[in-house]
Amino acid sequence: MDSSSAPLLQFRQVTLEVEGRRFLDGAELRVDAGESVIVAGTPGSGKSFVLRLLLGLPGIGDAQVVLRGEVIVAGQSVFELEGNDLQVLRRRIGFVMQEGGLIENMDVRRNITLPIQYHFRDMLSDGSLADRRCDQLLERFDISHLGSSGLRPVSLDHEQKIYVALARALVMDPFLLLLDDPMIGLSPDSAQRLCHHAFDSTSLFTDRLPGETTESLTHLLTTADLGGYLEHGDRFVLLDDGHLIDVGDRTAVETSDDPRLARVLKRDPIEVGGHG
Repeated sequence: MDSSSAPLLQFRQVTLEVEGRRFLDGAELRVDAGESVIVAGTPGSGKSFVLRLLLGLPGIGDAQVVLRGEVIVAGQSVFELEGNDLQVLRRRIGFVMQEGGLIENMDVRRNITLPIQYHFRDMLSDGSLADRRCDQLLERFDISHLGSSGLRPVSLDHEQKIYVALARALVMDPFLLLLDDPMIGLSPDSAQRLCHHAFDSTSLFTDRLPGETTESLTHLLTTADLGGYLEHGDRFVLLDDGHLIDVGDRTAVETSDDPRLARVLKRDPIEVGGHG
């Protein structure tokens, strides 16, 4: 890693309080382009906020929020962006939520192609580009049968929902993929298969969207079970008491005697459960 180059993502002394509870306290984070970084913390520690901050805290509603410090993505201070500028940044960031976050009244194909339809609407000269990308992703994940017209999320099992959410996150060929503990509720074999796809940085697409460029895919994943991702991360970070502590690579994790790390270094399958 070249420490002299600008990071792709950076937290500078970030403090976050939501409804009077402090989740981050002067937190520092640096992620370089092309890195796969895993952030681990106990349930309720605020891991999901690490991801949502990079998108400008969408879905926060009317909650009382206190935010200090700076969140930088691709050279831009996220909370200084407004309107279209924030949308332009968000459209190249893929996000996979724990439960998938699919829209129930849209079929699978519409869910996957929604980001293209939303951000580009009538701007595409090639009207079949979105459907082609959808088909390519479904084929990559070996779930082409889910692309049938009219098949809605209510018909899918948990694993299928996560794959559809991953396809939706990748359909815009993002430079950044955010993943909120996607292995929760999956068997060990299914979880590792999902990770193989999620951490595959190979782009399928040859046709470009307007303004789209080919860049290294950077991964940032949050989890309460660090052990499940040891073979997929380049670097591991511990969220503890509001601080983001850089642990290092896999060897550093496995040789550490830090009791805080032991609490998130589980190796058993996790049940579908809590957020944060």
